[in-house]
Amino acid sequence: MHLTQGTLDTSTTLLTSAGGAIALAAAFYGARKQLPAKKVPALLGMSAFVFLAQMVNCSIGFGFSGHLVGASLLAIFFGPSVTMLSMAAILALQVGFLGDGSWSTLGANFINMGVVAPWVAYGCFRLLQGRRAPQLDVAQVGTLAFASFISIMAASLSVSVMLGGSIAHLLFAGTVWGLLESAIAVAVFALCVRSQSRNYVETGRLALRPLVALACVTLCLLPFSSQQPDGLEHALEMAQLSD
Repeated sequence: MHLTQGTLDTSTTLLTSAGGAIALAAAFYGARKQLPAKKVPALLGMSAFVFLAQMVNCSIGFGFSGHLVGASLLAIFFGPSVTMLSMAAILALQVGFLGDGSWSTLGANFINMGVVAPWVAYGCFRLLQGRRAPQLDVAQVGTLAFASFISIMAASLSVSVMLGGSIAHLLFAGTVWGLLESAIAVAVFALCVRSQSRNYVETGRLALRPLVALACVTLCLLPFSSQQPDGLEHALEMAQLSD
């Protein structure tokens, strides 16, 4: 879901860059209460997993691929402001070291994946589940799946607004992508909650072992990443063909 250089006009690039900078400043302020020192190791572990997972594209079967965005997982475990900081770091590292996206569209990508997606997922989850600690029950798992799906749809709508069109193609790609996001998020959520510390409610700490295991497994899957274009690239290609 990374917008690349040249996909946005100059005015949109400037506006999204300014908006991304303002959102990042707000995230630093909001994260002060959401990120106690005891949560930092788990945050780093989950962020490393998301960083790697975003590089593993899975073939979806409609001529394009998709990957985990991870905003819903980070937001539900650590809060939306902390997630914004994590996603900002992930996106910046991807541009700087992997050339995924571009510096000119970093603000836009941050708004889509680091602001819209986590806040929508967090709001949806809290609206339906309140302040309950993460636990494995049907209600929470179903709500997580729904929140993950809605977060991708919201991010897709945000992208379409920035592009000024291509809504139909992006919504189709976003729907399929959202289903993939939900499935992976539920699996990761179940593994983390099942393996978490017994005193999670009192300490708020996630166990590090499943996060390290997830990061290692994802690293092993990198050579098998699909070479098909991702959903956003496919939607843009279809929009150009229809024009």
